[in-house]
Amino acid sequence: MNLILTALLACGAAPAAAQVAVSTPPVTVDEAYHPANGRDPMVASAIYGDLTGRGSLPVKGGKQGAVVAESTFSVYALELVGVMEDSGGRQALLKDAAGNVYILRGGRLIDSRKKAVRGVSGVIKGKQVTLMTEDKKVCHLNMRENQ
Repeated sequence: MNLILTALLACGAAPAAAQVAVSTPPVTVDEAYHPANGRDPMVASAIYGDLTGRGSLPVKGGKQGAVVAESTFSVYALELVGVMEDSGGRQALLKDAAGNVYILRGGRLIDSRKKAVRGVSGVIKGKQVTLMTEDKKVCHLNMRENQ
């Protein structure tokens, strides 16, 4: 027996290669990565909007995005997106139908240009925001749970 093993080793007989079968085809990057939006993750974005021009921040090429005119602004057109709390206090994220973003912070409503919206103040209580205008109109917004 030892003689046979020695003979096989001396002849240079290599062990048989293992057969490997792949059960699934490899996944490409396009198949594995489906972002929620089409923004390039390698391009720096602004806090209140991205480079698609949906906010009022400058976009590529120095153009300005859409800006809501004060005459068309209505607290009743806003939707509560989220409420967050950090060391600076509570903040509420609101948006309108056009996609413009507003932040309620410290009782003041701030637009995407970081300017306070004149005549609008608000209070955050739990998952509810109450907005008040100069002419005593009150709007209550509740956060809707995703179903």
